[in-house]
Amino acid sequence: MGIGGSGVSGISLLAEKIGFRVSGCDLESKTPYLSKVKKDISAINVGHDASHLAGVDLVVVSPAVFFQSADSGEVIEAKKRGILITWQEFLGKYLHQGKKVICITGTHGKSTTTAMVGKLLEDAGFDPLVSLGAKIESWGGSTRFGQGQYFVTEADEFYDNFLNYHPEIMIINNIEFDHPDYFKNEAAVFDSFRKFVGNLTGEKVLIVNEDDPGVKKLLETLDLNKIKLIKYHPRKDNLGFNLKVPGKHNIANALGVVALGKYLGIKDSSIQKSLEGFSGAGRRMELLGENKGIKIYDDYAHHPTAIAATIAGLREIYPRNRLWAIAEAHGFKRTKALINKYQGVFDQADMVVIGPIFKARDLKTFGMSEKLIAQASKHKKALAFSKLDEMFGYLKKNLVSGDIVLVMGAGKSDLWAQKLLKS
Repeated sequence: MGIGGSGVSGISLLAEKIGFRVSGCDLESKTPYLSKVKKDISAINVGHDASHLAGVDLVVVSPAVFFQSADSGEVIEAKKRGILITWQEFLGKYLHQGKKVICITGTHGKSTTTAMVGKLLEDAGFDPLVSLGAKIESWGGSTRFGQGQYFVTEADEFYDNFLNYHPEIMIINNIEFDHPDYFKNEAAVFDSFRKFVGNLTGEKVLIVNEDDPGVKKLLETLDLNKIKLIKYHPRKDNLGFNLKVPGKHNIANALGVVALGKYLGIKDSSIQKSLEGFSGAGRRMELLGENKGIKIYDDYAHHPTAIAATIAGLREIYPRNRLWAIAEAHGFKRTKALINKYQGVFDQADMVVIGPIFKARDLKTFGMSEKLIAQASKHKKALAFSKLDEMFGYLKKNLVSGDIVLVMGAGKSDLWAQKLLKS
C-alpha cells in the first residue's frame, strides 16, 4: 500500500527481485517513483480497496498509513487478518534474512553516507543490496539489488523504525533531538539509539563519530564489552583527498565510510577512488539546473543544523555569488521544538526567504509562523511568506543572473524548486 511512495516503492522492487510476488496500490496514479516500479510490477491499482487483499499473505505499508488511512477498508481488513506490517518491519524480518546487514544511522547525513557505503561496496566487487531514503542516479532509484552477502540499509530513528533491523555493523554519524512529533524529549531519542545499538548481532561492529556531542553522550551510557568500537574524528582526521560533494558535513560522512572500508579490508587506494567518484544523492544539494544565469539547488535539509551545514557547503563552491536560502520548515509542532536553534543558521546566505510551513500531521499551529522563524534566525535579510504566490512574485522580481538559489525542505519544497527553475 502506498507503492508510489519513496520508501515502499524501493522495498517493493527489492522484494520482487528477491522472489516475492508483489502487487500494490496508491492513491496517486503518478508519483516520481511509480514509473520505475511499473516496469517490474504489473499489478498496481489506483486507490485503496479491501478487494486488493485476495490471495495476499502480507500487507506492507508506510508507517504514515497507520495515521492517515487507519479507517480505510483495506487497512481494517489487513488488521483483522493480522497481516499488516510496516515496510521497515518487512525489510528487517524478510529481506534482511541471511544477509550481513550494515546500518547507517544518526540525525543527519544518513542517506548520503548509505549511498557512499553502497557505492564503495559496489566498486570493491561485493555486489551489495542497498536501501536508502534518496534516489541514486546510477541505480535509477533508492535501492540496489545485488547477489552479495552485504545488505546496506539507511536506519531511521523516526517511529523507532530502526529497531526492526539487526545489523552486524553500524555507523552512527551524529545524534541530536529531532522528530518532536514522535519523541517526547531528548532522553527518549537517546533511549531509542541505545536500544538500536543493543540490536547489534554477529560481528557487533560499532563505527562512531566521536567528535559529535550526542554520540559522546550515548557512548557514556553503553555497555561496550562485547562490541568492536571503531572511532573517527572529523575535527582532526584528514581525508587526504577531495570529494565532489562539498561541505564539512560530507567530509565527516566520508570518514565513517573510510573506517568501514578499512574494517572490511578494502585497499586505501580503492576507498579513495570510490569516494572521489561519489557525486551525491538525489535532493542532497542537487543542482536542478540553470535559467537566465540563475542556478537552482534542491536539498532535503529541514532541521536547523542540516540547513546551516548545507548553506556552508554551497558557500564553499560559490564564495562570491549572491546566495539565496529558501527554507520550508517541517511541521508546526516540530518548528516550536526547534525554534531556538534557528539563530545564526542562515548567516552564510546573503538573502533568506522563509516559505509557508509544511503542516505535516499537525492539526494546529502551536503559535508558530513563518515570521517567527525569520525573527529567530536574526538574519538581517530574512523575509517570511505565508502565501506561495506572494513568495514566487517576490523571487521573480528580485532574482538576477549570477544568483545561487538553495531551496530546502522535506515537504513540498522540491516542487517550489522545480517551479522556480521553469519560471
